[in-house]
Amino acid sequence: MAGKLVCSIVTLVMALCMAACASGGAIPYTEDPPTARDIDGLYSRLDRAVAPQSFIKAQDLGEVVYGNFKAPVRLYSIFNRSGFKYRVFLSGGIHGNEPGGVETLARFIEYLARNPALYGNVSFEIVPLTNPWGWAHDVRYNRDGIDINRDLAPQRSQEARIIAGYLKESRYDLMIDDHEDPSASGFYIYQYAMPSQDLSRKVIAAVRAGGLPIEQNVNMVILKTDDGLIDAPMWGLWYMRATNQIGVPNYSRLYNSDNVYTVETSTRLDYEDRLAVHQKARQIILDRLTAK
Repeated sequence: MAGKLVCSIVTLVMALCMAACASGGAIPYTEDPPTARDIDGLYSRLDRAVAPQSFIKAQDLGEVVYGNFKAPVRLYSIFNRSGFKYRVFLSGGIHGNEPGGVETLARFIEYLARNPALYGNVSFEIVPLTNPWGWAHDVRYNRDGIDINRDLAPQRSQEARIIAGYLKESRYDLMIDDHEDPSASGFYIYQYAMPSQDLSRKVIAAVRAGGLPIEQNVNMVILKTDDGLIDAPMWGLWYMRATNQIGVPNYSRLYNSDNVYTVETSTRLDYEDRLAVHQKARQIILDRLTAK
């Protein structure tokens, strides 16, 4: 009996490792796909919004270069909060075919620029576009065929090195990564090694009350949705770290924050509805943080 149990455990571990190693990559692109979005237009729009405001600083963390393609990974810091109590990191656009994450953060930056008193006790650091080449060409991966959201451990990609280099040795009270899912039919949220599901359930209830579907059938390598929630345990994060498959949220929970979420909307839904869901989830999570 003991021998069979050991054999079963070994088989399970091998299957998990094979599943992890098989995910997260594509063949490198030898030619650029058609351009789908304008990076210069996005950054020009944001620069116009923040330029008049001394309390928002734009800073390039690094430049992504593929031949003639060059674009920065840009950070927007809302740093004027005198005596701020909370430090928050927000990111999006690590998958280039998930436009809602980029747009919701762009609109949030613009909203903060127009409303300087909003969240006055919070210092925000926002990277709206982590994968410029993928976003410009509507491709999940970077040009080398690397899924950056599986690359924060090996850091083979220049994008992962830029983000990890910035996050190194930083601590945050909250981190949220905005994503979309072309294969899902509804909304779902990840939380990472947290003691309670209460806040995530509150977000899910608010989305449901707004009439939008909640995802039931997303299956990851070792986790799956439970009525819209993927509750990742710490052992799962270390498993993903051991198999070199961690993304920004996994990395952040292991090294930067005890309070990390990924918000996912289905690209099958109306675009404005998706943006409203991202905004609602962010608002509920921030309201809980700032009420402490």
